[in-house]
Amino acid sequence: MNSNELNNNIDPETVAQWLESTGNYKILRRIQMQENFGGQINSPVKVLVVDTETTGLDYATSEVIEVGALLLEVDQDTGEIGAVLGSFGGLEEPKVPISAENSAIHGITNEMVKGQRFDENALKELCDKAALFVAHNAAFDKPFMLRRFPWLNKSIWACTFRELPWTQESYSGRKLEYLLSDCGYFHGAHRAVEDCNALAHVLAQPLKTSQRMPFQVLFDSANESIFQIAALKAPFEKKDFLKSKGFRWNPDDRVWEFEAVGFSEGKEVIEWLREQVYCTTGKIMLGFRIQAGVDRYSGTELKQQFKEV
Repeated sequence: MNSNELNNNIDPETVAQWLESTGNYKILRRIQMQENFGGQINSPVKVLVVDTETTGLDYATSEVIEVGALLLEVDQDTGEIGAVLGSFGGLEEPKVPISAENSAIHGITNEMVKGQRFDENALKELCDKAALFVAHNAAFDKPFMLRRFPWLNKSIWACTFRELPWTQESYSGRKLEYLLSDCGYFHGAHRAVEDCNALAHVLAQPLKTSQRMPFQVLFDSANESIFQIAALKAPFEKKDFLKSKGFRWNPDDRVWEFEAVGFSEGKEVIEWLREQVYCTTGKIMLGFRIQAGVDRYSGTELKQQFKEV
């Protein structure tokens, strides 16, 4: 039997299900673009999933060269995803040529973007319908989008990388590829629209441990403030301890910092610092920057406040 005869006589999905039933195989299915994710929508809210590709990591000096977006109808109460209401995908030629190193990451070449320009009206029409913007690294995507499209300055963003409890929910990692694999999928090209579609597939499935829908968590956390906590004068010998907790070194201010989403996480981090880093039962002096509403993930440098807690 040749390959054509095999294709005509064997259903790949039947084979995949049989292999899975043995317990010896894990099958990953390639994601497809969806018109509807099948969720029942009683209290609809429109959410725009956004991804960007850029010429570099610094939004102050680098440029957006690709934007992808999917407008989803989501149930406000259950977090289920229904119809895909619209999509956008576009390229734009930057002022400075794309380096070979960056092309190797996202696969976009100077030839592909030559003469290209974003259809800003089409993108704005889609954005104007959204009550919430979602990205898998909002702290990266939002500042780039704000710099290129200043009319987004009132947009509220949530971050699926930061605000969903992937570790507690027993996922193998926070990267999109790991999340897709845990959900039984894989995708090919590392491009903006494909990444939006991949993230939508992940968000359409209940979290592994709690069985809550991811959007239920995101809708709650999107209303929370983000507290950037600076561990002032933390003992040098605690640096590895701080790093393991998720603190990052700020070389400009020479201080370890942590971003907590919401008051509860902020309070937990403060108590951890008190007990494990400063080793005291008394008050400690910390630095705070607080982002709320449209300031969340905007990249705006807020004035640091100092407080004994």
